[in-house]
Amino acid sequence: MEACIIFKDIKYLIFLPLFLSLMSVSFLVLNPQYLAYSQIENSNGTNSNIWTSERNNLNITIKLVPKVPIIDQKTIILFDVRTLNDSSVLEGLNVKVTLTDHDSRLYKFENKFIPINNGKFSIEYIFPDDGQHRILLQLYKNTIPFTVASFDMFIPHSSIQQAPGANKDFFSQLFESFFS
Repeated sequence: MEACIIFKDIKYLIFLPLFLSLMSVSFLVLNPQYLAYSQIENSNGTNSNIWTSERNNLNITIKLVPKVPIIDQKTIILFDVRTLNDSSVLEGLNVKVTLTDHDSRLYKFENKFIPINNGKFSIEYIFPDDGQHRILLQLYKNTIPFTVASFDMFIPHSSIQQAPGANKDFFSQLFESFFS
């Protein structure tokens, strides 16, 4: 009789690590965070939405509207260009903007100069897919090349319409229905 109880306990002990592994994997895979990130590779800045250049005395801040872009819907990308030392506006700046994605596709915004008025400019873009994207800014003083800035962004895969309870992972729904 005691041997039967020990055998049952061993069966549960073998099942427990498997169950815990499945739970942790499902949490990581089925419950992703939907965030957009920017990374600055050649910058001294610490904020991921800011690109800085001490050499050019330049600080560029990026802001997305909506904050988390939705695939196949318009995203407004706002830029604020200031000097590092006193946050003043640089006069006579223009920019050319290029977007790339993880498949090396380019979008050049008509390859024309966009004026920077009062330190601000914006573009509208529809992200065609999720994954890694890079925004390249070629800044010019009038028409003379000045510097290049870049922002790396990760666009998450998301659906626009979700069914009720779709934000819960599979195991949460399973245990909720099992124990209620």
